[in-house]
Amino acid sequence: MKKVIILGASDGLGKAIASLCKSEKIEVINVSRTACDISGVINIACDLSTEKDIDNTINLIKEKHSDFDAIINCAAIVAMEKINKITYSKFEKAFKINTIAPLYFLSSLFDNIVKNEADILNIGTTADLKAGFNDQLAYTSTKYGLRGGSYNLGLELAKTKSRMIYVHCGGMNTQMHEKDYGKKIEDPTEWMNPSDVASIVLYLLRLPKQVEITEITISRKGRRLV
Repeated sequence: MKKVIILGASDGLGKAIASLCKSEKIEVINVSRTACDISGVINIACDLSTEKDIDNTINLIKEKHSDFDAIINCAAIVAMEKINKITYSKFEKAFKINTIAPLYFLSSLFDNIVKNEADILNIGTTADLKAGFNDQLAYTSTKYGLRGGSYNLGLELAKTKSRMIYVHCGGMNTQMHEKDYGKKIEDPTEWMNPSDVASIVLYLLRLPKQVEITEITISRKGRRLV
């Protein structure tokens, strides 16, 4: 694996994956509104809630970075709100960033993915394995959408050498919640380290091509689903 495209490598898990890739001499193309500050990462500024930005990014990738080996989607917002308080605009933004943007991005690059025998890895959530969590109607719905779209991508790729990997990922020690609605993690030691999850992501992508982990769940200790 020589080149990866990461949606959302400016922070959190995406940045941890970018850092690990760079340490292993893998070229990283970051697609996000905010630049990744890791030395050597190529940044493409893109607001994933804007169709024009996504189209411009897709065209740029086809022109200058079409020889990628994997696309890793880490972009997401929590969109946390009380069930009877959530606004239309928050629903809209959450679906644009969490569901529409990555699936549209992947479908637009589908021919390149097949040609390159590249893999797709989408980061989901443990919330899309159940009813979700309180105050997360929009987030849970968008991730169910991403999960369904990933299944369809896997179906379309079944007769190719490309793989579709979906990760149900539990809570990590990132600023995701704080950036979205201002709540800091009370005890970071109870949450997963993004660097550990990044190592698992790279392991999955480096498995021999005849092995496809279509779905995997990575949970915080004590958060086992029953």
